[in-house]
Amino acid sequence: MKLRGILNIIRLYTIFFITVISLCVFTSPCLSQGIFSGLIISEKKDGIKIVDVKSGSPGFGAGLRAGDIVLEIEGKKTKKLEDYVEISREVKGKKVEIPLVILREGVSYDVTIKIYSIPIFQHWKEKITKPIELPPGLTNSPYEYWVGKGNRSLIRPEREDSEAEVANYNKAIKYFLNGLHYQPESIDTALQIANSYHELGNLHVVNGDIKEGIINYRKSISFYAGCHEKTQKEDYLSIILTNLQEIEKSLSGIESDSLETVTESKRKSVRILQ
Repeated sequence: MKLRGILNIIRLYTIFFITVISLCVFTSPCLSQGIFSGLIISEKKDGIKIVDVKSGSPGFGAGLRAGDIVLEIEGKKTKKLEDYVEISREVKGKKVEIPLVILREGVSYDVTIKIYSIPIFQHWKEKITKPIELPPGLTNSPYEYWVGKGNRSLIRPEREDSEAEVANYNKAIKYFLNGLHYQPESIDTALQIANSYHELGNLHVVNGDIKEGIINYRKSISFYAGCHEKTQKEDYLSIILTNLQEIEKSLSGIESDSLETVTESKRKSVRILQ
């Protein structure tokens, strides 16, 4: 299995996805924890005052503390609770980080609340929310717990049901990503994520949802490329090459008109937003 062949394929997909996918806006998977969860606030004359910050919350991780005044959220002034509530609704389930301007003891500071996993971002350049729940009395490690849940989710449903399969793969990806948070260097888990995205892409394409198929192929390729950068083991490289070739075959079976429809619709939406 030659490295050059793998690199050529990755370059091919990089060019393809920059052309086709860069026009799309992707939300990160597993958006489960709210940006502003764990904050207790009240309305004051000079802005929104933070009354309390729950330990372990996104705000706590950003360094916010009781007494801080929130002046701006994403560049928008916040004077009233209504402003805070409106912005919270706008970003719920769509953002993994939010910039704030706060006032602390008469001095303004820029703060960014992040809910994505720092270990995953550092190793895989993906902004994915970190896990927030673990069962009480856990006997094995959090990594083993989440990967075990992911593997169990991949058990095929008793009856052939594409919706059930899609749901199972989505659950598995969420659990594998949670596991990767605790052991971000794991090539095995990253490959499981890449394979699951690959299978999701196949399912969506078969069901006629080309847009979702392409989105999941893109995520799959991102993790395959990351795995390639981190290992020289022949068995891993063989898996990566085989799956990239399968994605290439799947894409070659998609009519060019369908691909143009996906990208053209996105171009229109981008122009409207501008």
